[in-house]
Amino acid sequence: MAPPELTQWLFNPFYSQARDTEHRRLLVLTGDYEWVNQRLTSLLSDIPPSLIVKEIGGETSLLRKHLLGNECDIGVVHSHQGFNPGNMMAIAGTIRWGGCLILCCPALASWHLHAKHTHLSHGFKATQSLYIKRLVAIIKSNADVAVWDGNHCHIPDLVGSDAPDSSNNVNPIEPEGSIYPRVSKNAQATQPLGDDETRRPQFKSLDQQLAFDCLTNRWSQDIRKAVITAPRGRGKSALVGLFVASRLNKGEKVAITSVIRDNTTTLFKHIRLGMGLLNSEDKDQAGQSSDCTANPPDSNDTEPDAAKSATKENFSIKKGGSAQWLAPDNPTLINGDFDLLIIDEAASFPLPVLKLLIGAHDNYVITTTLQGYEGSGQGFMQRMLPAFETEGAVHLSLRTPLRWPKHDKLENLIHNICLFEGTESLNTVSDAPRQVLQEVSRQAPQEVPREVPIEVPHKPSTNKCSNDYRMGLVSALSEHQLQSVMQLLATAHYQTTPDDFMRLCDSPDIILFTEWNASRLTAAAVINCEGGEVLADVQKGIADGSRRPKGHLGAQRLTLLTAHPETAAYRYWRINRIAVAPYLQGQGIGTGLIRFIKSQALSQDIDALTSSYGTSYKLNKFWQQCGFKLVDMGEKPNKASGETSALVVKAISERYRPQQEILSCLFAYSQKNESVLLSALPDIVRKTLMKKLQHFVNATRPLNQVGFAINALAAELSVSNKYISNAEKSTKMPTKMCKNETEAVTPQLLLLLGSSPLPTNQLIQLLNVSGRKALTDALRKKVRYLLSCVMT
Repeated sequence: MAPPELTQWLFNPFYSQARDTEHRRLLVLTGDYEWVNQRLTSLLSDIPPSLIVKEIGGETSLLRKHLLGNECDIGVVHSHQGFNPGNMMAIAGTIRWGGCLILCCPALASWHLHAKHTHLSHGFKATQSLYIKRLVAIIKSNADVAVWDGNHCHIPDLVGSDAPDSSNNVNPIEPEGSIYPRVSKNAQATQPLGDDETRRPQFKSLDQQLAFDCLTNRWSQDIRKAVITAPRGRGKSALVGLFVASRLNKGEKVAITSVIRDNTTTLFKHIRLGMGLLNSEDKDQAGQSSDCTANPPDSNDTEPDAAKSATKENFSIKKGGSAQWLAPDNPTLINGDFDLLIIDEAASFPLPVLKLLIGAHDNYVITTTLQGYEGSGQGFMQRMLPAFETEGAVHLSLRTPLRWPKHDKLENLIHNICLFEGTESLNTVSDAPRQVLQEVSRQAPQEVPREVPIEVPHKPSTNKCSNDYRMGLVSALSEHQLQSVMQLLATAHYQTTPDDFMRLCDSPDIILFTEWNASRLTAAAVINCEGGEVLADVQKGIADGSRRPKGHLGAQRLTLLTAHPETAAYRYWRINRIAVAPYLQGQGIGTGLIRFIKSQALSQDIDALTSSYGTSYKLNKFWQQCGFKLVDMGEKPNKASGETSALVVKAISERYRPQQEILSCLFAYSQKNESVLLSALPDIVRKTLMKKLQHFVNATRPLNQVGFAINALAAELSVSNKYISNAEKSTKMPTKMCKNETEAVTPQLLLLLGSSPLPTNQLIQLLNVSGRKALTDALRKKVRYLLSCVMT
């Protein structure tokens, strides 16, 4: 049974006549799983049917990608099976005025000792979660958070809870310390007008109205490209819906796309509102007007009816205008004749898809969230803004929250917890979490591999600057430094998420390198410790492809390339991410940080540095200048970035230099366009390829890792008289008798096997098999026979 005072605290704001001024709240239900679920059921048993409850993190809960564009009154985060910051941020962004986020979690006092570490690399253990410990400290230090456990129930003072949140009113980072001024400089951001200015009733904020007017004016001037950015809950979808309605009344055809169809609920609702199909007082009931019709969704669609009425309507009006939602991979979206393309939440799109869509349309409006669990809005702007500017797109920014009041306590609290893409309106937190970090830092060295120091400051030997380099643990950082690091990573990388902060805090194999100028962060690098003794039990399986332990991405890939177990026994530092403040790029700062990392790797007895990155002329040049050697290239572009991945390595220890030479030699021969005979290869390369082919025959290594080896083997058997009898020279067949038809090798097959890349479709047709799996099985038999010919 829920305490009456708690029920009153939870539900009273929903019945307040001034609900649109009520801050949202956080309630923590903490204890064992059964107790928490019983109390949650009791608390919500008498909830009025007019209130919407959404849950995430449970067995039957929504996936967070389905929360975009939705709203609720109470959001529940289940955390007993594991805490996910992105889940919390996602559902918090859907909660409306006066609503409540309910966090269901283990007992606060011991949660950090029993947190589930799903991200740990093979061979590493974590005895506690720094991230959870910091989260608990923030909860306990905030008097506005309600906490109900088995012993007592803390309920914030109903009167005092509306007072300013003193725990969150620490001075924010100074604007001149911003790490992404480029976005601010180029953004033509709309500014809220004064409270005394007139606002038209269809708009919920003055900056939303100004953005609409700016779009309308630009379109009238034939400048028909726009990017709209904002934190969550600022009315981007509503703005776009009203703008689409205005274009429909002009007789235009509009295409709307999003990663998840249901995420356009709010957008379509405001199209109906703008067209007079929906009363502003009753947004859940659609009406009709004399000149508009809303076509029903496709009858063949199997999605829930509740979603159909909101997001699946194809609008058409007598004036000739129409609007329809299309999936991102629908060919009509590229080939169709549309006057306007709307891309909703663009940061959740893979970059190749986004570029393809933009390239196919002259007129577009793109929206994206700046603080978003689906991807880094700031990273998105860094990657895409130059292209937008070149095309003359206007960039509009919405700041006024519409789903909750300004300076909302829950929004501040969530961003203080996640430290994700700070903005001018979000403050840093109190000193309480910093005290926790200092406490944990005294214990952390025992958990970090190979006795990595807590902090290794190093000042460059120059009087021209005051920059200093630091190597250490995340636990050594202050709150200000934590925010700076996470903000820089989110700005520099396209798909940084709130979950990355938790991994950064809790992974015992991670070291953080930073460069500072006074108190300002100029560069950062995240390093993963890989290889060595922790892989001793699986290194043979890694080498033949039969084992893929968690983590150790660089060490595993290098071991696969050499097909030698000892490659995994070397100790590596993989540079997972490196970022330089955008306004300082091109000044050698990243190169300087790499030099510092090299020096520390040498002192820590590390064998090699590695990194994997999306290839570009700029990055290729950077890693080459830093002394790294390219040893592998991906086969296909990454779905998210559209770039082909490259693997680079730099030997640190003398004992590793032969390994680097082997890797470089293997890569150089694999990149040759002409066919290379197996017997013409250097001995080490030939032996490595023979090992890989044997792994392939034994079904431990996939086909895509032995293409070059098969090419060399086929080329050898195609031209060498050693394997051809006099009677068979005309057909060029190996002399060894085939045991059965499945082993038979024809000249045509040898010709195809000698082609690079392997012509999959032609091989499937020649061998009369169905699909890639069947082809792989057939080729294993063929290669086994060819190997027997070579080794005879």
